[in-house]
Amino acid sequence: MQLKFDNLRQRVRGALACLRLALLAIPVAAALQGQTFSSGSTGADGDLIISAPGVTVFTTAPSGGGSIYNFKTIQIASGSTLKLSGAVFSGPLYFLASGAVTIAGTIDLSGQNGSVPATAAQRTVPATPGPGGYGGGLAAFGGNPAVPGFGPNGGGVNDNSCTPRNEGIGGGTSATQFLVPLVGGSGGGGAIANGGAGGGALLIASSVSITVSGVVTAVGGSGAGVSYVGSGGGAGGGLRLVAPVVSGSGTITAAGGATGFQLGGCTNPGASGIVRIESFQYTFTGTVGGTLYTASPVALFLPAVTGLPTISVTTINGINIPPNPTGSFTVPDVLLNSTSPLAVSIHASNIPLGTIPTLHFYTQNFPDQTITATAGLAGTVGSSTTTATVTLNPGYSIGLVTATWSQ
Repeated sequence: MQLKFDNLRQRVRGALACLRLALLAIPVAAALQGQTFSSGSTGADGDLIISAPGVTVFTTAPSGGGSIYNFKTIQIASGSTLKLSGAVFSGPLYFLASGAVTIAGTIDLSGQNGSVPATAAQRTVPATPGPGGYGGGLAAFGGNPAVPGFGPNGGGVNDNSCTPRNEGIGGGTSATQFLVPLVGGSGGGGAIANGGAGGGALLIASSVSITVSGVVTAVGGSGAGVSYVGSGGGAGGGLRLVAPVVSGSGTITAAGGATGFQLGGCTNPGASGIVRIESFQYTFTGTVGGTLYTASPVALFLPAVTGLPTISVTTINGINIPPNPTGSFTVPDVLLNSTSPLAVSIHASNIPLGTIPTLHFYTQNFPDQTITATAGLAGTVGSSTTTATVTLNPGYSIGLVTATWSQ
């Protein structure tokens, strides 16, 4: 049997109620600020200049680790696209610039559209989200039922409100109007097709200015459909732009993805994401998709470099899982030959102790498996572990681990 682990899906979710309460002080603080703002960028990552025609997939890690980039300037030329993909970055990204940000081309962190699988292998590959977003739910195929969209507000399945056929529901968003914490959209629910993925999440902050004459997009992926049955669209992501001056006549959008099939009033698009623009001089005259909030700059509320929650499978049957699994069907991350129960080791950081992770396995031509860990996470908050046991079905499998908690 051949097993792949999708690093995009090694995600964690937590309730954010305490943070929402703390943010009630923001409007008061804004009135006390002067007319200058510092992004805090050290310039250590140099200039981000994208001038090559076509699409450039961004794969560079920040010099300081984590997900926070310290640029001098950001320049995206007309005709150039900087693609930010959840296939490369699982969490939201933070682009800080000490100088000006000029976007004449495109920054794209949209979710991938859903698709109708022709084979069982295609069914087990969720649509790819933007960084910080979540994948689309899986289609019903080969006797396996449809799977809800991934994420804290993933779209459900089996919505019979419009037709006697089961339909996927659009993904939702868990973001607040402040986009603190920064979070992308959840995936749309599966149906006869895989659901659309959620848009990603990006903070762009400049000490000087942000000019958008091109496009910044974090839209959710569209669902797909056949014969009056559609999967749900992914929710739009989160875009937060912070600078003394924000101008331009381009497009900034975090709209939800379209439903897979529309029949009369039957529609299950993804929810609108959040666009938050903080500036002292707001002269942007372009198009905004999603829900727009404007305010004056206050603080960025950046995550600690070492404080992001993470969870991953480290070994199965004693075989190490690659730190960055490819999720490839042609070159599996792990090759196993056993019909016996196998031990799975799970490692987590910055997740509350006692949290019980869940493993999900999707296999061609066999029922899906959902397995809870044998015990809650133990150790320290910075480094905790637990185990699970799984008997894998023959063939290729995609595995993912999730953890959900409240705080």
